[in-house]
Amino acid sequence: MINKTQTLKACELFGDLSLAEHSKFASVCREMSFKRGEIIFQEGDRAGNIVIVATGQVKAMRYTSEGMELIVEIFGKCDIMGVIAVFANEPHAHTAVAMTEVSTLVIRKDDFIELIGSNIQTSMKVMRYLGQRIRNLQEKVQDFISDKVEQRIAKLLVALTKRMGKEIPFTRQEIAAMVGTSIETAIRVTSRFKEAGILKSSRGKIFVLNLEKLGIIAEGPPVKF
Repeated sequence: MINKTQTLKACELFGDLSLAEHSKFASVCREMSFKRGEIIFQEGDRAGNIVIVATGQVKAMRYTSEGMELIVEIFGKCDIMGVIAVFANEPHAHTAVAMTEVSTLVIRKDDFIELIGSNIQTSMKVMRYLGQRIRNLQEKVQDFISDKVEQRIAKLLVALTKRMGKEIPFTRQEIAAMVGTSIETAIRVTSRFKEAGILKSSRGKIFVLNLEKLGIIAEGPPVKF
């Protein structure tokens, strides 16, 4: 069972709330758990809820016209899903799938809007959160346009290392889906990284051994390694 109040307190978005406000938020949250591979919400579904990740990892994904999976975002502890669709009053633009065992807190759209509307600090944080999410997506699009695949993979691994540490719990197929390339290309690039002593992989995990060198490749232009 999730401690709703402690989970909300741990999230930057809700950290400044008073005890009474935390209690209000906790009272309208309902717990939902998902097994690895289960769909949390589907692309095209009406966005009627805000979903806060309490534990685990979730991928936001779509399929290209060629049928290739593309991972748009990764959500982890305290990340909020569905918020852009809720405020845009649009259906979900992607499908959210549990990558691990996942526990969440779910808040109805109307309850969420009512609660943040009563707290100006939280409202401003939500606006900044939305702005940062949109900016990150814009930067990702720019990377797809301008960067070579080696740079895209290096940038992704640097970002994941900063977020999760040097043990990254994703397969090379998932890495490929996150940067919009084929599994064959991802294997070729990560194999070159392994030969250069930058990383190693084992049983669905990637271990970053040389973050500095990985950062140099990420900054580009592509270098020999």
